[in-house]
Amino acid sequence: MKLSKTKKIIVGASAMLMVSGAQVVQADDDTGWYVGAGVSRLDADFKDVDDLSFDDSDNTAQIKGGYMFTDIFGVEAGWLDLGDYEGGSGVKIDADGFWLAGVANWSVSERWDLYAKLGVAIVDATSDQVIPGIGPVQNNDTEENIFGGVGAEVDFGNWNIFGEFAVMDTDVSDLNIDIITLGVKYEIGR
Repeated sequence: MKLSKTKKIIVGASAMLMVSGAQVVQADDDTGWYVGAGVSRLDADFKDVDDLSFDDSDNTAQIKGGYMFTDIFGVEAGWLDLGDYEGGSGVKIDADGFWLAGVANWSVSERWDLYAKLGVAIVDATSDQVIPGIGPVQNNDTEENIFGGVGAEVDFGNWNIFGEFAVMDTDVSDLNIDIITLGVKYEIGR
């Protein structure tokens, strides 16, 4: 599997944050369960084997939940509507993504955290295309790929506000998506 430039940046940033986060004494207690929801802006690039390509964007929603074993390391799962996209050549793509990722957290102050996550995303996509001389063709595809992201969080006690950049590069309908999310997170039992 060939890593794109964006994917290399995410993997590198995640590794650096994990290493640096392991060496920092945390200012607050981030352990335990959490749930969150956000609004995401997605920018998608599509290119199929017939050199049909387009760029499109969409606004969607995501939900996530996880558990921080320590102030530094945890695990997260989530779902993201990967949007509905339409190209000028009659191609339509609808996709959803589920992820499971390890999370590395670094509290830079009592109110601010930086984090990175790296794991696997399961992307389910449906593409519809009208091929001249053949007619409508539909393709459903599901695959697993590396998923990564980096973000920042402002801590207001149990409630936090987060901003995040993540990438899902897939072979599903050749769909590559950059994701920017703004959301809220609730830390349960803190």
